[in-house]
Amino acid sequence: MSKYLMNKFIHHVNMNEAAEKEYKSNPHAYVQKWEKGEKLKLAAEEREALCKRDYGKLYALGAHPFTLWSFTEAIWVHEVPREQLVKDYKEKAAKAGYPDFKT
Repeated sequence: MSKYLMNKFIHHVNMNEAAEKEYKSNPHAYVQKWEKGEKLKLAAEEREALCKRDYGKLYALGAHPFTLWSFTEAIWVHEVPREQLVKDYKEKAAKAGYPDFKT
């Protein structure tokens, strides 16, 4: 797995409003486009989780919990009430246990 690259992607989308907008409109296309500019490649599971916007899976794969929450909130806040999003995030994180966050 390439946790570094997965976390780099999450941070990039978090910190760049245009990237966030483009990612939200077509996650699969944006992940493909972004990965082409990188020397390293995402693992298949990471790529799939990013394409599906699956924050539970990203957490289980070792995405940093603080940046992942900011990313999750930014991506989902207009689609799901915040209280529901927090509850779902916590439940999915609890199911994954405490992943290895080392990169």
